[in-house]
Amino acid sequence: MSTLQIATLLTFHNRKQKTLSCLKSLYDALDQWNRLHTDECPIKMEVYMTDDGSSDGTTEAIGELFPDRAIKILKGNGQLFWAKGMCLAWNAALKERQQWDYYLLLNDDTFVRQNLFDELFAADKYSLEHFGRRGIYSGITCSPTDERIITYGGDIFTTKAKGRTIRLQPTGVPQTADLTNANILWVHPSVVDAIGIFYQGYKHGCADYDYSLRAKKKQIPTLVTANICGTCERDHHSNKEEIQQLMKMTLRERREFVNSPTHSDRDYLTFVRRNLPTKYPFSYIVRKIRLYCPRLYYLLTNARGVYQESSPAQ
Repeated sequence: MSTLQIATLLTFHNRKQKTLSCLKSLYDALDQWNRLHTDECPIKMEVYMTDDGSSDGTTEAIGELFPDRAIKILKGNGQLFWAKGMCLAWNAALKERQQWDYYLLLNDDTFVRQNLFDELFAADKYSLEHFGRRGIYSGITCSPTDERIITYGGDIFTTKAKGRTIRLQPTGVPQTADLTNANILWVHPSVVDAIGIFYQGYKHGCADYDYSLRAKKKQIPTLVTANICGTCERDHHSNKEEIQQLMKMTLRERREFVNSPTHSDRDYLTFVRRNLPTKYPFSYIVRKIRLYCPRLYYLLTNARGVYQESSPAQ
């Protein structure tokens, strides 16, 4: 019998009920796995969480509800946001133990199903059998109210030069993805040995997409799970909804919007520069048009058919 050492990484800020529900679903899945695999490969999990300046008592509630679980909570200053908060947690796990068996990255608004570890280990087995090495596996999530709506997991490029993508749907078999979401992300330590953790230049968004593309450059498999293994509401505006929102704002409001970490032009352009460099000059100009002339931007992007496809890199 070999016990697997898993480091689970999260960051949170003032979403107490979601964070607590996320942890409960995680431990339910863990306990289910360990009940069924006691004599095979039980999991010992340690959770590293960044509290990025919460004021709603999340940290205290975690201590009260999960007193017997191995949870380490790191203090942020409220300005780390998602990407830097995840980096803080990941670095803490690495300092504690140089070699984990796996890393599990999880968003605190994601509620995993009890098949979570079955799906992740199945993807790991598939990767080893088909590619001869282990890699990165993103757990597919659906809407909490409609399983037919896939919210997160992975995308493939339809036109990489233009950054056009489509979302992968569950097929019962793991699939190769170009871009993976870290709402549920299973990372083998050989990946960290090869490319490290998230790029530190991101503050909030794009770090997970960037990570999968860095892995692909090193011929590391990047997959989505065969089946749905969690639920997560897609709370981001679509490209069309966002530009419609911008068209209603004053220039000052638009500047504040695109400079805020959660809607950051900087993160977006960093992603394009690092991963789609030939597209960077075009993307930079288009983003300026988006800021100063959002109606023109809407007309141009609509004419290009952008709003008919998922596209993180316009």
